[in-house]
Amino acid sequence: MAVPVLAACAASGTAGTGALEPRFVAVHNTLSAMGLAQVGPLHEGTLAEGHEARAAIELSGACATIVAVGGAGVRDLDAQLLDARGQPVAHDTTAEPQAVLRVCPEAAGAFTLVVRATSGAGSWVAAAWQGGADPMAFSAAASAPPPQPLGTCEAPIPLSVGTVSGSTARGQDGNSGSCESSHARELVYELDVTQRQRVVLDVEAHFDSILYLRKEACADADAEVDCNDDAPSSGRNHSHVEHVLEPGRYFVFVDGYNEEAGAFRLTVSTSDALSLADVCRRAAPLLPGIALSSTTRGMSDDVEASCGGGAEGADQAFRFDLGARARVRLVEHSDDLTPVLHVRRSCADAQSETACGESGASPGDASVTGILDPGAYTVFADARERGASGSYSLLLESTSSEGTGVDGDGCGDALALPAAGTTAGDTFAARDDVSGSCGGAGAADVVYHLDVPRRSRLRARLDGEEGAHLLMAFRHCGERASELACGKGIDAVISPGTYFIAVDGVSSDDLGRFKLSVALEDLSAQAAACSSAPSLIDGRTLSATSVGGGDRFASSCASGGDATATGPDRIFRFSVTARSTVRLRLVASGFDATLSVRRACLDAAGGSAELTCEGDADAARRVVIERTFEPGTYYAVVDGQSAGEQGAFTLEYRLLSAR
Repeated sequence: MAVPVLAACAASGTAGTGALEPRFVAVHNTLSAMGLAQVGPLHEGTLAEGHEARAAIELSGACATIVAVGGAGVRDLDAQLLDARGQPVAHDTTAEPQAVLRVCPEAAGAFTLVVRATSGAGSWVAAAWQGGADPMAFSAAASAPPPQPLGTCEAPIPLSVGTVSGSTARGQDGNSGSCESSHARELVYELDVTQRQRVVLDVEAHFDSILYLRKEACADADAEVDCNDDAPSSGRNHSHVEHVLEPGRYFVFVDGYNEEAGAFRLTVSTSDALSLADVCRRAAPLLPGIALSSTTRGMSDDVEASCGGGAEGADQAFRFDLGARARVRLVEHSDDLTPVLHVRRSCADAQSETACGESGASPGDASVTGILDPGAYTVFADARERGASGSYSLLLESTSSEGTGVDGDGCGDALALPAAGTTAGDTFAARDDVSGSCGGAGAADVVYHLDVPRRSRLRARLDGEEGAHLLMAFRHCGERASELACGKGIDAVISPGTYFIAVDGVSSDDLGRFKLSVALEDLSAQAAACSSAPSLIDGRTLSATSVGGGDRFASSCASGGDATATGPDRIFRFSVTARSTVRLRLVASGFDATLSVRRACLDAAGGSAELTCEGDADAARRVVIERTFEPGTYYAVVDGQSAGEQGAFTLEYRLLSAR
């Protein structure tokens, strides 16, 4: 009879906070066996010492018994029942972790159950029954000892500060953590946290252990707070979880990787953790222009962010004040962690976030740029990965909201731009001088000039931006009628002359450092190479060298990509008269080479003529392309992976089939 009674008890709950207090299960089974019926839902919650909770209860005119049972941390649970006018109609007078009320109302109606943790703290659960049993039977049932802890969600093992030993060999396989899938047996412990604390859990096992933590709902994987497979620098037999926990009921799972199981030691230690209000009060001032070095080691994950995956690492708060509207740049750099930087107007209010950054101009940077109004701000130096901590630097810069001016700020002092390579720039202090058809009005910009000696294909792109920028190309600086391109990149065929390229913010808040990559391909050199390209003959292997060939073609599979310089190249032609499968085999033993096939020899604006490109060589330094082509003439380009890569090679052309 016990099994269906337990099922009924679980089904009638409403709060869904996990496994029921074992003593309450004993009460429910006893009362049900005596023929009583539970009326209304279960009521559950968690109480700090000296605090109370209220629950609405509907009763008919018949006599009723109300039982409230406290969890493991509750030493004295007090309860009283109030009528609709707020007057007490029943009160528990015992000093025990459970309370029993017997009431016979004159009429049906709404009542309020008031539950108070007089001594101790923890979870509680209560319900009402109606029937004619002896009230003393309820007290006896409530005082019944709990069932033996089995290490399951239904009967977890109580856990406190210190070290316990156990073996998952006697556990059950019913759960798995998010950090690693598992079909092994696990043991479940219950840890009651009565105040905000930093809790450290360490497992030392004789098997590959997994440790994870859930709050309130033991069997719910979505209730997971943290999970660790292999503790950093400690190996597969160690697991470590360190987290600042709010008051509540937590479940600690010691599990195994795959199907591994065995003996282990679990150590629990705690320390006080500051409230977020205290963290905000202790935030150190951040002064403009002064780089600060610090660490988040030993700190808590106190706040979340709208970027960087929520920023689940340890964080540190700083404050700064603006006396006037100004441009602001904040940069967090770290070689220890993946930085995330976020700014709030009100330190403790997540809804007041004004900016969040998880990338920057250089690797290891997280940047925030924009125009901020006068007032006080809080900056959080944070990290992306859960529990991550480490050393970092933090820099605040500010300047006039209109900009103070920089070199290359306008058409009159445009900076010279090299025809190939990457140029670093910064719009943080620049003024607004130009805009394009795609935007940029009201945003800071920097202008460059580029001298083009021959008909060429110009390609440019932006990398490593602090703020979002646009690229614009003009024949006459800033004149919309002479605009050649406007957008996130430039790809245009241009005649000889001088051109102007502007890097402009998408909006007035988009400021900061950037890297501008430019490739200017001389199409006259391409034309000469195309006109003299040797023909490939089926079944023959051609020997040649790329030394002295010139960088006339850009291969998309080269290490630099198609907007930066590659090595010297050689071009060959082949023709197929019917739809055919062709194999090209390149062997370059002395340098890193690429092999590409083009549908047309000359590049054109808007995209390369390239059909396919291969740069992965096998152990014999062979690069192979095997592909079916429609009738026509095609061009094969042997190129270097990067600038300076050149040397002798062989190229074999085979016509495998024709249809």
